[in-house]
Amino acid sequence: MCKRAADLQRSNHLMSDQSGQICYLCGESIEGKSSDDHIPPKQFYPKEIRENKNLNLQLAPSHEQCNNAYKDDEEYFYASLYPLVEKHNPEIAATILRDFARRCKNPQMPAMLRKIFGDASGTSQGGIILPAGVVEINVDLYKIQRIAGKIARGALFLSKEIYIPESNIVDMRICPEESEVPDMYQISWKIAGSIKGPYPKVFSYKYIQYEEYHIISLLFWEAFMFCITIQGADGSNT
Repeated sequence: MCKRAADLQRSNHLMSDQSGQICYLCGESIEGKSSDDHIPPKQFYPKEIRENKNLNLQLAPSHEQCNNAYKDDEEYFYASLYPLVEKHNPEIAATILRDFARRCKNPQMPAMLRKIFGDASGTSQGGIILPAGVVEINVDLYKIQRIAGKIARGALFLSKEIYIPESNIVDMRICPEESEVPDMYQISWKIAGSIKGPYPKVFSYKYIQYEEYHIISLLFWEAFMFCITIQGADGSNT
């Protein structure tokens, strides 16, 4: 049996066990108290927004160890993709920038920001000299995709109450411009129905199932989208 088929079989078995909660990240049962994880991470909602809005942030059950394994990459995602927010949504970018300033009291945040933006260059990787005021920031795509995949799996868990392993992600792409969203995802966004998410100005998503595929579009800060397809079984109890 191939790994993906084995993962799906394991997923079916886990979800059929109604004796307790399972971790949406690893699929194993949770003994004792769950370390509920915010979908998306809580820090994606700047404190200023959390204090001014009565938000019912979404939670999915997880092991503390599984949850903590993503913490550093979540911070990296939030910080490294800020330039896209600044470009496409300056209003909320200003709120995020104030959040950065507040959180810089923690020494880890300034170090991360220096690392990300210190590597910015006025010359592209292809050797092209960029216009004045324009720089290229080289980001760690693995870390970014890891968090996007985690959030997509969390959104799927919230929507369908199913666990699907990370290995079942068959397509993922970041789309900084609306014109870059592939036709399949544009169509799925239109037919998926209502937008999901407690505060769409920070995060929203839409989801459809086509045969054994779960097609998920994640919109962050109304600035850029991740389009992700995850393979799963065709039943509601994948």
